[in-house]
Amino acid sequence: MYDVLNVSQAAKVIGCGRQEIAEKGKRKIWPFVKVITPKESGKKLNSYEINKRDLANYLKIPYEEVDRRLSLGEVERRTTL
Repeated sequence: MYDVLNVSQAAKVIGCGRQEIAEKGKRKIWPFVKVITPKESGKKLNSYEINKRDLANYLKIPYEEVDRRLSLGEVERRTTL
């Protein structure tokens, strides 16, 4: 797995919605969310990057727990299809 998560993956780990991560990242409430503005990326919308280690440290969980929570989300999705 990669060390950088997107908003959907981070939402699975935290247990919240994607919009909450985007809003709290923009307001700098959650320091682990890196907001990439259209000016920086050349795209039309903001994009977001979340470093796994920073997220684990912020949540005070082991780094491996982030991977476990991500894999649980994939298993749940497979069983509902």
